[in-house]
Amino acid sequence: MKVDIVCPLYLAEDYIEGFLERLQRQKNVEIDNVIFPITEEGSVAEVANKISKAGYRYFLLSKDAFSHSLTREKAIFEYCENDIVIMMSQDVILLDDYCLFELASHVTSEVVYAYGRQICSKKTIEHYTRLKNYSEASSVVTKADIERLQIKAFGSSDAFAAYYRPAFLRLNSYDNIHMMFNEDMYYAKKILEAGYKKAYVATAVVEHSHKLTLNQLYKRYYATGEWFKEHREFDNYKTTDTGLQLAIFVFKAAIKDFNVPVLIRFVPDMLSRYLGMRNGKMHN
Repeated sequence: MKVDIVCPLYLAEDYIEGFLERLQRQKNVEIDNVIFPITEEGSVAEVANKISKAGYRYFLLSKDAFSHSLTREKAIFEYCENDIVIMMSQDVILLDDYCLFELASHVTSEVVYAYGRQICSKKTIEHYTRLKNYSEASSVVTKADIERLQIKAFGSSDAFAAYYRPAFLRLNSYDNIHMMFNEDMYYAKKILEAGYKKAYVATAVVEHSHKLTLNQLYKRYYATGEWFKEHREFDNYKTTDTGLQLAIFVFKAAIKDFNVPVLIRFVPDMLSRYLGMRNGKMHN
């Protein structure tokens, strides 16, 4: 099975070596093209040199020119050749040698988008949110499921996802819209409405975690709120799995584990998320 890989890099000097090592251990897939869009920040020459030594390609762009949607479009349009393109984030850790194969094997001419399970082994709040949002059960979503699932039908993540490239090109990708958030959700909505299918592959598991301050968390949710304000088409769908339900799940799980650090952080963390999202949506 031939695949191409796209992984945008930003300040990647602490990630690139381990990323490349795990990539080269993958089995049952033939990795044809690996493309790294590199934002020109940090030790760019060092990162680029390691990529070149591994036999992969990259292109440089300024921080201001980076876009989660347009940069991926450029990589797929100009550098990729195979039907299956795997999207990854630099901080994703492939947990076994079959992760790419397990994810890619679920992509077909009908199931044109698939994303894998993400876990966080550190006993932080993110550990519990990952448990809630990435279950152990795989699933396939179609257009017929939108009425039942509402906005949850478009759940996805380009941190570890596989695209069927012919459909991506046929549907005009992300419509050449600049997006710094939720380009994956935007595309998931497009494919379902076009009659294609989306898969969640719980057996393709990666480690993915962040260490955000409360201020960083607030800014992240503020930007997400702004995105939803810009894309009012999502207002047509109900939020069937609310932030309150997520908060209750995290709190109960932390109580059960007697996770004191999480319980101490719980209120300011959830408040930062709520206020960030609300204020972002209200921003003029």
